[in-house]
Order: sequence, then C-alpha cells, then structure tokens
Amino acid sequence: MAIVWRLPIPDQLQKSPPGTLTLLDCRGLEIAELASPAARAQFPVPLERMGSWLPRVTVALEDRRFYEHHGIDWRATVAACARNLRSRHVVSGASTITQQLVKLATGRGQRSWSLKLYEAAVAWKLERRWSKERILAEYLNRSSYGNHRVGPEAAARTYFDKPARDLTLSEAIFLAGLPQAPTRLNPWRHSEEAKRKYARSLTRLVELGVITRDQQLLLAEPPRVTQVDPPRRAQHFVDAVVARNPGLRGTVRTTLDLDLQRTVERLAQSHLSALNRHDITQVAIVVLENATGAIRAMVGSENYDVSQINGAMQPRSCGSTLKPFVYLEAIDKRLLTAASLLPDTPDAIRGEYADYDPQNYNHRYLGPVRLREALGCSLNVPAVFTLSQLGARPAFYQLQKWGFDFPQGLADYGAGFVLGNAETRLVDLAAAYAGLARGGTSMRAKFLTAEHQPISRIASKEATAIITDILCDNDARQKSFGPHSPLAFEQRVAAKTGTSSGFRDAWTVGFDKEHAVGVWAGNFDGRPMRDTFAVRAATPLLGAVIQELLQRDHPLDPPPENDKLVRREICKATGLLPSRFSAAILNELFLAGTEPREDSADYFASDGKLLLPDAYSQWCASRDNTIGAHVRSDFRITSPPANARYQLDPLLPPSQQMVELTAAFAGDAEWFVNGVQVSPQRDGRFFWQLAAGEWNVRAACRGEFAEETITVEEITD
Repeated sequence: MAIVWRLPIPDQLQKSPPGTLTLLDCRGLEIAELASPAARAQFPVPLERMGSWLPRVTVALEDRRFYEHHGIDWRATVAACARNLRSRHVVSGASTITQQLVKLATGRGQRSWSLKLYEAAVAWKLERRWSKERILAEYLNRSSYGNHRVGPEAAARTYFDKPARDLTLSEAIFLAGLPQAPTRLNPWRHSEEAKRKYARSLTRLVELGVITRDQQLLLAEPPRVTQVDPPRRAQHFVDAVVARNPGLRGTVRTTLDLDLQRTVERLAQSHLSALNRHDITQVAIVVLENATGAIRAMVGSENYDVSQINGAMQPRSCGSTLKPFVYLEAIDKRLLTAASLLPDTPDAIRGEYADYDPQNYNHRYLGPVRLREALGCSLNVPAVFTLSQLGARPAFYQLQKWGFDFPQGLADYGAGFVLGNAETRLVDLAAAYAGLARGGTSMRAKFLTAEHQPISRIASKEATAIITDILCDNDARQKSFGPHSPLAFEQRVAAKTGTSSGFRDAWTVGFDKEHAVGVWAGNFDGRPMRDTFAVRAATPLLGAVIQELLQRDHPLDPPPENDKLVRREICKATGLLPSRFSAAILNELFLAGTEPREDSADYFASDGKLLLPDAYSQWCASRDNTIGAHVRSDFRITSPPANARYQLDPLLPPSQQMVELTAAFAGDAEWFVNGVQVSPQRDGRFFWQLAAGEWNVRAACRGEFAEETITVEEITD
C-alpha cells in the first residue's frame, strides 16, 4: 500500500488540458480557432456545461459501476482476466473511467500486464484525492471523438454545430460511442460504422435501464451529422497575434473589431479593382484606436489565400512619412516655427552633406518656403535642412522613441532616412501617428485586450498641435498637390503621404479624433509602380476608410489658444510680422515665446520684390525663381572662397578632385580660370578640375565681373 501511495500522479493530470487557442474580437465574436499538435479542436468545459445526457450516457456505456467502485471495478477485472487467460494475451481490459483517464494522461497505447497494474494503482490513488465529478469531467475533456476533436465541446460544435450543453439525447448517445474507436467510427469517413455503433449503444442503454424500449424506437434514426469548420477570419492579424505570442492557449480576446475588419477588407478589394493596374497588385491597411493603441482592423494583402505575406508587418521604405516627426522635434526644441523660412534650393545642404543631393519629386525648387508649406508639400530639401539643424543622430534616436524599429542603423541610412530610405512597418507607422493624435505620446500597437503597452511623452501637446494642424491644412499642400487632390477631405482630418524611391512603395497615414489609419500600396516583389505617387495609389483608399470611420468618429478640432500656444498674423511670403509690402497675410500657430518680433519690411525691395540672403543666389538666378526675388549682396564669387588653398590627393582620381564655381546674384555667368573659359555641365553647373599652381578664377555676368585667386598644391612626402 505504501508503494502505491508513493506513485506520482501523472504530470499531465496536474494541469488542465491546454485547449485550442480561440481568438475573439473585441466584442466576443469568434475570429479563429487554431489547431495544436495535440488536437484540431479542444475546448475543456466543466461537467455542468456538457449537458444532462452525455455524462450519464458515457458512464453507462463505459463504466456502469463508476459511482460504486474506488478506481478499480473488481467484478469486471476478474471477468476480463478470465478472458485474457483463455486467449493468452490481453484482449479485454475492463478499465474504469478513472483508469482510462490515467492512460490518456500518460499517453500509453500498449497493452501489457505491467501497464494495467500501473494504471490501476494510480487510479486507486486518484480516487482518494479527486471527486467523481472531477474525474469524469477530466476524462471527457481528454477523450478523442475523431477527426482530432478532443472533448465533448469540440465534438458537439464539429458534428452538430452546437455547444455540448445543448446536445439532445440521440446526439449524446451518438457521441458517447465514438471514443471507443475514434478512427474506425469516424462519422465523416465511416458513417455507416458510426451508425451501427449508435444502434448498439441504444440496445445496451435499454439493457441497462437508462432508456426505455419506446425511447429506443423513437431514437432509432441516428442524428444528422454535419461538418462544421471553424471560422478563420482576419488571417493576417491572426498570424501576427500567434507570431507575437507563441505560448497563447485557451480563449483570448483580441483588439480586432470584426465588423470594421470586414468593411476595410471590402474597401481594399474595391480600391484595387478601381485602380485596375497590373503594376499595383497589393495593399495593406491598419486601423488603430488612438486612445488605446488597439488594432481594430488589419489587412495584410489583397488575398490571404494567394499571398500570406503580411504587408502591415513587413518593413518597407517609408517615403516621406517620417517628416512630420522631424519637424515636430525642431518646433518643440524651438529651433524653428511653423512660419520659419526654409531653403528649398539645390545647394541648400551641400555644406552640411556634401555627398548627398536630395531632389524634389518634380525636380523643381520653390526657394524660400515656410515650414508649414515645406511639410504640407512634402519638400525634400527643407526636410534635410531641418535635419541638419537638429543633428542626424539625435533625430534618428528620437524617431526610435516613437516606436520605429529600423532594421539597420544610422550609418547604413545616412541623412536620407528622413526622406524614406529607412524601412518601417505599417503597423508601427500607424501607431506613431496615433501618438500625434494623442498629443505627442508614444505607445506600441496592441493586439490583445489584456496586453499592456507603456505610454511615454515624446513631444509637447502644443508642438504636436501645430504639426497636426499642418497635416490638416489643404492650403499648405496646394503647390505640390493642387486644391482638389484626394487629400482634400471635407472634414478636418490629418494626413501625410509618402512614396519611396523608384515608386516601389506608396503610403498614406492619417487620423481623425478616434482612429489612425495607415495604408500601403505596391508589390511584395519590389516591382515599381510606373511613376505612380502615393496620392493616387494609397490616399483614395485611406479616404474611403476615414469616411467609413467618420460615420461614428469625429473630425479633429482646431487647436485652441492658451498660455502655451498662440496665434499671430504673419506675412505669407516671409513668415514675419506683416508690413506695408506684405501682399498676403495669414494666421499662424506658435509656441508662446517663439512668435516673430520683427516685421517683413527689410525683406522687400522698393519694387515689392523679395530680397533674400546670399544662400539663395543660385536659385534667384534660376528658372525656378518665378516670384522675381533678388539677393541682397552685389555680384561676387561664393565658391571657391577667396584665397582658398587646396591640396591634391594622389590616391584619389582626378574626377573626384574638382571645385564647383558659384557666384552670388549670377544668372548666366561665364567662368574663366587663368583666362581659359570653363564649360558648364549638363545640369548647368560649373566645375573645374584642380591642378597644381596658382590660379585666377574670374566670373562675368551682365557686364559685372568678380575674381579670386586660389592655390593648389601637390602633397609631397
């Protein structure tokens, strides 16, 4: 007896059956059931949820003296032993339900005397620790009913499309016979065998007095078996949940809203059909709740059955979608304001990033632009100029605080990360824009309702309000997108587009008061989209989703003035206080203390034309200067600097040892070095290849002349 008592209860019985992972949406609707290695479906339920008939019928058919014995049915065992001795091998076990439970828990499939003794000993011990009800419930929840359905709840749902508690008497009898031989009695593959088993069970139940002969006649026709496959909705979202939480078990409530998910899927299909483009084959969408970061809808591809790649979770080059966060930091640090004039010129950043030459998508430059217009029009040069004021490394780290997990480091991207050569995921982009909607706080996207994501403040509410106001300003976009683009929403909605280099990725991200929406369009294999910008490939789909949301959501409110956020009238051309020369005046938002103090009078010539610093000299002389702006200084050489000294590097090829020739206030200047004229390059710029000696550099333009002397030396050991 002491030896028996020391036998351990199997580990599998020390814990509840794992159960099939069942994902629910935020309202409790089932999204998907995910099979495990142990079972296609298994839903452990307490005995009282198995209905009034199934436990009773199972006991009658499997172990009619279950409530009388203490784990071992000695009468049945003696009879089985006699049969086995006559056959000289184990042909009948006479195992009780308790013994079968031990067998199920240990996974022993062989028949031997030693194993039978072990099961009997552990069953005897188990009966002294557990109630009969618990033993019966554990047995039923671990029993196989065929087709990898384990437990009565899974069997009832699969074969009769109902929970176990609603099983009729005939359905309970049908199911109770299946665990004896779940493969041979498979209702789908061997329906006739299963029906014969049902008939035998009826006869046995009459013999045991569980049902009457009249009931047997009434129940003679077996119940109709169906084949119910579990739902599998929002499959990209389901895959993402499982990948993030590999240990999930049981029933789990997610953040998804199935009603919204169906709507977004329909809109995605409609958008691709409307585009009707063979070079745009995929879209992805994420809808987040701003307040909680909860993902309410996720579309990963055009069709999950065709492509299991989840475009919402794949890093892709993000185009201009990061620009708002760079400008936000500059405003929050009071380096710039929404009215600051930024240079949109081809040479604006060559001093800071000599090896980087960003261009606008239309290869035109607007010259001096206010930050509001630079962001609204998604101009590239002002964004890189702003980055140079912040410092590329601090700005890169600040973006990571917003939740952007870039696959590579700053050294791999260079300053171009602000224009989109850095990769990010749509889900992270939508979460970051939801942070703008919350007023400058960062929080990762949530997939599960029980999930906790920390929230941290990254920017002030007031600076974020300014950036959000710019993203809502259709007037600020007009020079790039026109007044009636898909970004011209009827209600106040913030939005930003982005197109990666080579037209491989099109993005639009936006938000109203309650939700943030991210849309990506393109091709998973990286094929370009024939000169198609995001405003055509992605923005209409975002607009359709936003309009659907606005049936319940609210548009954004204009930012209110307070002691930290003020409005001031400014000159549209200069961003300064209005003067008598200001042709147009508008209202602008400022952090208190950063509003302009001087008026714009000094920025205009007597003829009303704009006067600009020397840095704009090349732009003023170009065809892009459609406003007739001038530079303040006289005609002079700006490169090379006066009395400059250069050294020739013997390790570098001559083509990499050149100096650009530029002059202030020079339209069609001609250049001469030691009297020899220098020819322009194809783009109109002038370069001179360095050579040892002392050189006279001379520029001539419209009867004016300027000259400098430079020295070039050879490096000697």
